[in-house]
This record gives sequence, structure tokens and C-alpha cells, in this order.
Amino acid sequence: MTIAADTAAPPSHRWLRLGLAVIAAIELIDALSGAQNIFTDYYYDTALMRFAQTLGNIKLALAPAIAATALFYAARGNVRRAILALAALVLMVWVLDDLPSVAIRGFELSAGYGGVEAFIHHFIFPAVALAGAVLAIKERRLALAGLLVSLPTIFNWASVAALTIAIMIYGF
Repeated sequence: MTIAADTAAPPSHRWLRLGLAVIAAIELIDALSGAQNIFTDYYYDTALMRFAQTLGNIKLALAPAIAATALFYAARGNVRRAILALAALVLMVWVLDDLPSVAIRGFELSAGYGGVEAFIHHFIFPAVALAGAVLAIKERRLALAGLLVSLPTIFNWASVAALTIAIMIYGF
């Protein structure tokens, strides 16, 4: 008895599962470390700042649940749903954190590092999250989709590592 090529088992995506699990675990730890600030009130004077703080508190409350969902799906081997959960996390941070920042401060674009970082956060991160989600929904190129939704985490932690190294070399 032979098995037709059409009925071959789908690839297991072992390394993709591991990578997504690591990214989701990093996001979960980051989300849990910020959850303590949910009930912090900064007593802002303007209504727009209080609204932005409320949106930030919603982000702090939802981020651990979404990151834990991504970790659960990655651990269970459901790569597609793990990718979708990580994309949802990136888009949720964009909607609840970056868009109010743009409404309050405007586009903080400049040629310096802060302006480039703001451009990446405001434009590139949501675009790669949407692209990864679309690829995952269509179940095409899951490795590329996993890389796309992992790029924001990799970029953020690479920035932290670069800052740490710069401080270690040059000090304050």
C-alpha cells in the first residue's frame, strides 16, 4: 500500500513552534511585569491624557491574556493560532498605546534614533503584524508569518540590549 503525495502529512514546524513559544514567553513576562501599573493613577489634568491613561490600563490588562494565549497555542503546536495571537498583541499595543500617543504628541518623526523608532512603531509594526496575520489566515508561508509577528519583540529587545551595552561602555 502506498501513500499518495497529496495526502502527505503537513510539516511539523518544530523550530517555528519553539521560536513562537520563546517570543510569546518574552511577551508574557513583559506583560506581567507591567500589569502592576494597571491601577496607578497619574492625576492628569486634561481629558485627553486621562483617556490615554485609560487606554493604557486596558492594554496592561489585556496584554498578559493575549500573550498567554499565544504561548498556549505555540506549546500545543497550533502555529497558525499562535501567529494570530501575536499579531493581535502587536495590533492591540498599536491601537491602545501608539495611536493615543500620536493624538497627543503628533508624529514624532525626526532623523534621530527616537524619530526612526517612532516611525517603526507607528507604521512598520502594524504593517508586519497585519501581513503575518494574513499569511497565517491563508495558511501560507507560516515561517515567514511567524518571523513577521516576531519582529516587533526582536526589535524592542535588541534596542534594550543596545542601550544596555552603550551604558556599560560609556556610562551615564
